[in-house]
Amino acid sequence: MNYQQISTQEISKYKDTITQFLRDNTLYDCLAHHNQLIVLDQTFTCWEVFQIFVEDNIEETLFWNSDVSNYDGVFTHSDLIKVLLKLYENAFHNKSSLQQSGPLFNVIEEESEDQEESIQKNQYKKEQPQELNDDQKLRLIYEMKTISIRQWNRILKDDLESSIGFVQGRNDERLYDACVKIVKSGTSRLFVVDPETLMFQGVIHQKDILSFLIKGFTQYLGTILKQQNNILSQHQISIKAFFSTYNQQKEIITCKENENVYQVFYTMMHNHKSYIIPIVNSDDQYLGQINRRDIILIIKNGLFELFSQTASQLLLFLQNEKAKIPAYQYYSKQFFSMDQTLKEVVENLVLSDSSALICLSSSRQIQAIITISDILRYILKDAY
Repeated sequence: MNYQQISTQEISKYKDTITQFLRDNTLYDCLAHHNQLIVLDQTFTCWEVFQIFVEDNIEETLFWNSDVSNYDGVFTHSDLIKVLLKLYENAFHNKSSLQQSGPLFNVIEEESEDQEESIQKNQYKKEQPQELNDDQKLRLIYEMKTISIRQWNRILKDDLESSIGFVQGRNDERLYDACVKIVKSGTSRLFVVDPETLMFQGVIHQKDILSFLIKGFTQYLGTILKQQNNILSQHQISIKAFFSTYNQQKEIITCKENENVYQVFYTMMHNHKSYIIPIVNSDDQYLGQINRRDIILIIKNGLFELFSQTASQLLLFLQNEKAKIPAYQYYSKQFFSMDQTLKEVVENLVLSDSSALICLSSSRQIQAIITISDILRYILKDAY
């Protein structure tokens, strides 16, 4: 596809128009009625929380601390993964989780910073949990059903997202200011507060903001450009403009197909803290991807033994499970190309269940990964 040559100044004007659109709208305008909050008491067990995530298909839940009559933490898919990894690790080593304390991932964090990274990885891989025996499986399920979230917060302290999860904004706050908060905090959500009652009204995710932009910005941009007699169109801006001006050399972290699933999720949450982990073969050719939400399918089917299997086995399991979801292939985009416009990529990001898209070469090697966070940082580059 051929695009009109667009100058840096025109792209800058385009971004300025987006930021003005964000300034002209509030959090209330963007807040969808379905983005309501689920609040749970911290006395709920891990098992009960897991089942609520599965049955209600939620992104997060707030916890209520009855001792202080206030909210006291947010629990996300990331926390599901962290808790499961620790429970599985302790079951494999025949340890009681209630006797643990300190950081969740202390195996790596206790290593000397002066040691080579490769030595760290090799040492850790020797200690990776493998397949559980029957007694260990019983321990795993028992601890899921008996340990409460309050106990986990006390055991693991700052490892759950309660320390960074409470990014807040008044419902009359400018959407632009809210976006800046999200980008600066490194989180993917913002809790909307009623300024009169000081109660939470709902939650806005990065994807909600992008979806709101798609719905409202086209008409807004058309009006502005008509007033300015400007021919620039969002349809003419190639995604290449993003990569040429954003200029972020982001390392692409992958896992090999023969690595076990425990290590894949560990890498996702600790080594990289990524939305997705692409799985590649020995020639670094893309085979598939694993994202944070995939933990729900493991919990739903009770297949915790998948942690000891290979990434390629998990990909096959996920493929079979997602094939059962109506219209999943249409409503879950995974890829983008450098020939697409910025608007096309943004639209596909909204339809991605992982909030990330991958660009592949003709030989199926990964060229780039783009996330919703990248788009927001690109738009707000001068604001932080």
